[in-house]
Amino acid sequence: MEQYPIVWTLYFLILIQSILQIDTSRPPLRPNKLVSYSLPQKRALKKALGINEDVYLNFTELTAKYNYPTEVHTVTTADGYILKVFRILSKCSETDKQYPVLLLHGIFDTTDLWVVPGTRNGLGYVLADNCYDVWAANHRGNYYSRKHVKLDPDEDQEYWNFTFDEHGNYDLPTCMDYVLRSTGHSKLFFVGHSQGTTDYFVLTSMQPEYNDKVRLAAMLGPVAWMKNLRHPIARIGAQHYMAIKAFSENAGISEILGREHLVHFFLEFICGLVPSFCDIGLSLSTGYKPGSIPLKDISVAVAHELSGTSVKNLAHFSQLILSGRFQRYDEGSEGNLELYGTRKPPQYNVSQITSPILLITAQNDLLSTLKDIDILAPKLPNLVENYVVPEPYWSHHNHLWDLKAPELVFSKILEYFNKYKD
Repeated sequence: MEQYPIVWTLYFLILIQSILQIDTSRPPLRPNKLVSYSLPQKRALKKALGINEDVYLNFTELTAKYNYPTEVHTVTTADGYILKVFRILSKCSETDKQYPVLLLHGIFDTTDLWVVPGTRNGLGYVLADNCYDVWAANHRGNYYSRKHVKLDPDEDQEYWNFTFDEHGNYDLPTCMDYVLRSTGHSKLFFVGHSQGTTDYFVLTSMQPEYNDKVRLAAMLGPVAWMKNLRHPIARIGAQHYMAIKAFSENAGISEILGREHLVHFFLEFICGLVPSFCDIGLSLSTGYKPGSIPLKDISVAVAHELSGTSVKNLAHFSQLILSGRFQRYDEGSEGNLELYGTRKPPQYNVSQITSPILLITAQNDLLSTLKDIDILAPKLPNLVENYVVPEPYWSHHNHLWDLKAPELVFSKILEYFNKYKD
């Protein structure tokens, strides 16, 4: 769950307004239209200011620039969400060696996560160079996947009525099945980062038949239990999530921190012009050590962050923090009885996850703490390794953007992929 200081500043502003303005004894008055803060991309201005074009190029523009052939695919979930999936074609000619790999990003992210560090450090490129058929999925609500067969994300609040539970139960299996149908393989490899791992834990615990479709799943900065989250501001925000959510609904705000919102626009310009600002911001939010990722890479990578999610999704993570449980969304006693048949939301039964799991964790990660991994790991029946990166400064995004990532992380993934090919 990648958070930034500016995110939590917004969180607190909403909290203050909610305390001052909301009568919590009454249900929120939901407006007919959602509030939109969309802005044009203003690429000409960014170019005139001399900002590195990689800051604002999209996924396919980046892959084309660096000569990696890419396909764009569209899939539709059972509940009507239209998602974009990008495919980076393998660099190898031997088709029998091109095993499919499905990549899934975290909260506020997109598929850009896998390519923004460039060809040496972008895991999408590295896998393609190593003969893998790379598929990168975008879950509902982000910049690339803001469509529905009936609902308009700019008009209908119902579009945003989802959390990582829907990502796991609908988006991920739809993408997984599509990749397998398209490639003719019966199994694929999976790599998730942050909430991408959460989505996988949801799917394979609730629909355990999908375990048989996975050769091995590599989890970078895994997030399930959040009992020992070390981010103090996130903890404070979680304590007030009900008031924040009520105010947001009342104000017509169901999407938060979208790619075309003012906050992203500001962050993109600042990262492009003053990379050290985003370097410090990342350190305050995840435990990242300033300077451990080159400023040029930070300016590009962080500028691709903040690509939108639902307020309800943040509320679900807040519930995990407060409850100390890895559980489904808490709708309240009556809502839970109606939806789940119990007064409390059921926990995700991760003992159902029988696919081989590789956990890749970090000593200085404020979001995916080693103590929480110690809760998760013993419950996984087919854990092949709980690998703690042997660098004390390593944190949530070093897994993907650090100059040592190919040596310390990618080599571990490739090692296990080779073991589980047949």
